[in-house]
Amino acid sequence: MGNSVLRPFSSDSPPPSAPEAPSPLLRRLLAAGVVLADDYDSLPADMRQTVDCAPHDAQLDTLVVSGLVTEYQAGRVRDGRLHGLVLGNYRLLERIGAGGMGVVYKAEHRQLRTRVAIKALQPTPDQNPRTLQRFFQEARAVGQLNHPNIVGAIDAGEEPSHGPDYPAVPYFVMEFIPGLDLERAVAVSPLPIGFACHLAHQVADALIEAHRHGLVHRDIKPSNVLVTPDGQAKLLDFGLARLPDEGRLTRTGAQLGTIGYMAPEQSRDAHTADARSDVFGLGATLFFALTGQPPFSDVLSAFGPPPSARALRSDVPAGLDAVLSRMMAADPAQRYPTAESAMRALLPFLPHAALPKLAFAPVLLSKTPRPTSAIEATARPTAHSPPSRVLIVDDQPDIRRLCRVALAADGLQCDEVGTGPEAVELASSTPYDLVLLDVDLPGFSGEEVLRRLRQHPPTRHLKVVMFSGAASGDELSRIMLAGADDFVTKPFSVVQLRARVKTALRLKDAQDRSDVLNRELLAVNADLEQMLEARDSELLRARNGLVLALAKLVEHRSAETGRHLMRIQRYCRILAEEAANTPALAPVLDANFIRTLEDAAPLHDVGKAALPDYILNKPGPLEPGERLMMQTHTTIGADTLREVARQHPFATGFLHTAIDIARSHHERWDGAGYPDRLAGDDIPLVARLVALADVYDALRSRRIYKPGLSHHTSVLTMTEGSPGQFDPALLEVFRRVAPQFDRIFREFGD
Repeated sequence: MGNSVLRPFSSDSPPPSAPEAPSPLLRRLLAAGVVLADDYDSLPADMRQTVDCAPHDAQLDTLVVSGLVTEYQAGRVRDGRLHGLVLGNYRLLERIGAGGMGVVYKAEHRQLRTRVAIKALQPTPDQNPRTLQRFFQEARAVGQLNHPNIVGAIDAGEEPSHGPDYPAVPYFVMEFIPGLDLERAVAVSPLPIGFACHLAHQVADALIEAHRHGLVHRDIKPSNVLVTPDGQAKLLDFGLARLPDEGRLTRTGAQLGTIGYMAPEQSRDAHTADARSDVFGLGATLFFALTGQPPFSDVLSAFGPPPSARALRSDVPAGLDAVLSRMMAADPAQRYPTAESAMRALLPFLPHAALPKLAFAPVLLSKTPRPTSAIEATARPTAHSPPSRVLIVDDQPDIRRLCRVALAADGLQCDEVGTGPEAVELASSTPYDLVLLDVDLPGFSGEEVLRRLRQHPPTRHLKVVMFSGAASGDELSRIMLAGADDFVTKPFSVVQLRARVKTALRLKDAQDRSDVLNRELLAVNADLEQMLEARDSELLRARNGLVLALAKLVEHRSAETGRHLMRIQRYCRILAEEAANTPALAPVLDANFIRTLEDAAPLHDVGKAALPDYILNKPGPLEPGERLMMQTHTTIGADTLREVARQHPFATGFLHTAIDIARSHHERWDGAGYPDRLAGDDIPLVARLVALADVYDALRSRRIYKPGLSHHTSVLTMTEGSPGQFDPALLEVFRRVAPQFDRIFREFGD
């Protein structure tokens, strides 16, 4: 408390013209902590005199005008309810609303001045001891949840009793999130379809975390979903949740849930509610967000067939209407069994804006020819190489026989099968170089075989040539985007077949030889580095230190931090080491490759050093021209490193790896990336590995233009929400090591 509050008066000094000490009411508020002494002391002298001299009846109004108390605090003081305005280190500022148990307030930490939300259990004369027990059980349970879409718990305590008329007040403290709850957000008009699904998708992710800890929310409704200004959903109020091992703590006969959003089985017996009950509430909440009205008017109507959102809003897709119908099915067995399955069902209806960093629409750039490396220039075919192996997959024996005879004449070793499952089984055990694959197959389709081959290729740079007599041009184009290298339309001639197969195999051979020379170059570079290390290890340490220093200079100009670089290096090593266990990549991903990848990865965004600050740190979406300028960081970085390599040829291996990463880490597997619109195996392997690491870290990290996503949502976004973005085989590797990515992000978080 400042000196102006405690300044004593001398008995023989002349009386002051205005009071120099607070009034009795203000003294009480200062002593209670409702008014903060620092705030009072910082008032200008004339304002402090006005507060002290105000008539008793008007003094609270004067305190409100001066900003020392809020309207809510003044009202409580007028009503004689000063007790409970300060709970521990927090003073209540205003009432936000009532939760499943207790009242929620906006509050402020008296020392740190940080804003929080506090749920307080208002004491009653006949309060059941079980109510208090359950209140703190809720606080402990929510305290275990650490998820970007759940309002987090910070603290808990109990304000002591001050006599029989002022009982103890239990409370727990949560983060204060600015924004509107979904009920108020929809009050003006229903939400855009994509945005509504985006919010529901986030709430589903929050429910996955809650269910994992044994919590069933049991009160999913619009007023319990907070929407922040940047479009992030936050799940509130676990006051009615079924807690782990809670037994029968909930009062018998107490209503659990809200009419219009409560699952039918919950109205019979709240203790039987499970994850499917929360799925029902989520579906009803999404229905409200899309239509502006609850789906059910009473408990009985929830036992009937769910209403159609499409009937109330014609632009709701039929597929989304079907998803809602299943989420709100009266019979729990007919609903999605888990929040994760509901989350997956909503995935096709998300807007591109819901996928940070993956949402850039492909921009047609002028295609600059990618420079030919020294490796590619010196590649030559090797003599006495074994014959290429081809797998022919078609359900018609005469087609298989024709292909086999035609290709055997070229010295190719051919096997044949007639069904999709046989093709996958044989390819998993035999190192084929090329697969001739029919679109229509028994067992499962050629597209499914293609997908599995790309996820688990039998050899590196496997070529797949599709053929069909019935597929339309659009279907064939879709198949090409899914990973086919070429296609032939039935009926085809022997000349045509042989030409397509030879072209594909020549490309594979060139890629294989390039890999061999790359490995040799890396091995030679590693030997040289080892020699240097033995003679002068400080040189290598200085190089790696300078790499990190240069990359950190770039990051200091942007919203990212140096820890981002540490995470990227660790992601890349873990991803590459796991990928080395796959047959197709094992020959390439040796120890030298992985070490060079790890050392060079921090230079992936070095070209951003040349971009202006207003582009790097713009809080909103980039304009088309700004996006083009942002994309130039890939070519600027690669050109800069190429000039360094030209002047310092002793570091060629390391720098060429860095060049490939800097230039190509924004290329897409489907060819829609930038700057060169490379596709498939044409994208350098190091760039494909860094792309996965960089996108994961971008999704998890909070930026000025977006919130951070949870690990689960990030993985789901990358594996199922971004078709064509990543190498399918590496994406499968990423699925396996994703938990290690999460551990790294938590350990080296910003």
